[in-house]
Amino acid sequence: MENGILPTVRTQPSWLAITATALGSALEWYDLMLYGLFAVTFSHLFFPVADRHSSLSLIASFGSFGIAMVARPLGAAWLGSYADRNGRRRGLVLSTMLMTLGTALLALMPSYATLGPVASVGIVLSRLTQGFAAGGEFGTAAAMLSERNPARRGLYSSLQWSASGISITLASFLAWLLHQVYSDAQIQAWAWRLPFLLGMALGPAITWLRLRADESPEFVRHESHLPLREIMFTEKRKVVTAAVLMGLGAAGSYINVYMPTLEMTLLHMNASQAMVGTIVSSLLTIIFPPLCALLGDLVDRRRLMMACAAAGGGLAVPLFMLLVHYPSVMTGIIVQSVLSIIIYCGYYANVPALFSEMFQSRNRSSGIAVSYALGQLVFGGFTPMIVTILIDRFHSNIMPGLYLALIAVPSIFCVYLSRKFMARPEPECKK
Repeated sequence: MENGILPTVRTQPSWLAITATALGSALEWYDLMLYGLFAVTFSHLFFPVADRHSSLSLIASFGSFGIAMVARPLGAAWLGSYADRNGRRRGLVLSTMLMTLGTALLALMPSYATLGPVASVGIVLSRLTQGFAAGGEFGTAAAMLSERNPARRGLYSSLQWSASGISITLASFLAWLLHQVYSDAQIQAWAWRLPFLLGMALGPAITWLRLRADESPEFVRHESHLPLREIMFTEKRKVVTAAVLMGLGAAGSYINVYMPTLEMTLLHMNASQAMVGTIVSSLLTIIFPPLCALLGDLVDRRRLMMACAAAGGGLAVPLFMLLVHYPSVMTGIIVQSVLSIIIYCGYYANVPALFSEMFQSRNRSSGIAVSYALGQLVFGGFTPMIVTILIDRFHSNIMPGLYLALIAVPSIFCVYLSRKFMARPEPECKK
């Protein structure tokens, strides 16, 4: 053991590192999707207001959902820098432990009726802990996966998207199953905790796998290395470009999280019907991200992303108009599936590889983590709350589509600008 912690490199086969890395990324999306699916339940349990028909409870619930984005830049800065200085594997182990702690706090938190405002604060603390962990998770995971094969950065780094698709499918299916087995009263009383308890149990298993995994072959230990300072002083424009670049993918992902709430609260579907589209679209996000990312490896990745962004932004409003005027399970499946394939698989699945090409390996975890966290803060986690406010203000249920269409514009522009920021080769250093 080095410094009493972990050895730097192990000799396990790389498939173990790939599996452990991808599964840890999946844990983040499992918890995130579950929160979105139970946002209405949480609005009553942890953020009640006197008027149950008011949208304020739901806005508060989604506000606590989005508050995790505030902690992401801090987690990205600290955990990303830690991974660049001490190894990808150590950073991933630490982020998984923190994510598990946040999940446990949420799963075991008594309701507002028992603890009063302390329960609301506890949910916010849970989301902040998860946000801190997730801030460093993505950058370190993207670096770890993309460095397995530089010629296929897109294919390898997209595996965390496929793993996330599995976790989103699992979360959606479990939420759907709960509504088949238990009554609404039982779910609100205690049954909602069951899938969160499963997530809490998965955390130690993923941590164990990551402890056994080998280190990234591109990781190099640099003496007197301060990666966060380097990217903040010398690569500020690159970080801002990368953060805006991922805006469409972040917004699209959280719109998908929001869709069951939209269908239940505004389109008058029951919970089981509203979750079908999420289950089907999440199945597609298991299959298509590696295929789209492999295509990005073989052709110009940026042109593919710009084409997908233009298509997703252009189709967003018509698709939501279709859903609003013809609300049904099948329409929900069509809308979520089309947007997931174009935005999540075609555009977003290529983002980790593009980020890896923009930052040198010495600062890659930090650069990707900070860019991702800032993008999620501005365009991601508050999206459900923002579109809830927009719908409430303008009395139009197509606001999520308009929001996506607007964000597509700066995302396309920054994909084009990213050509200026490709990382230069760096000198060899001793391991």
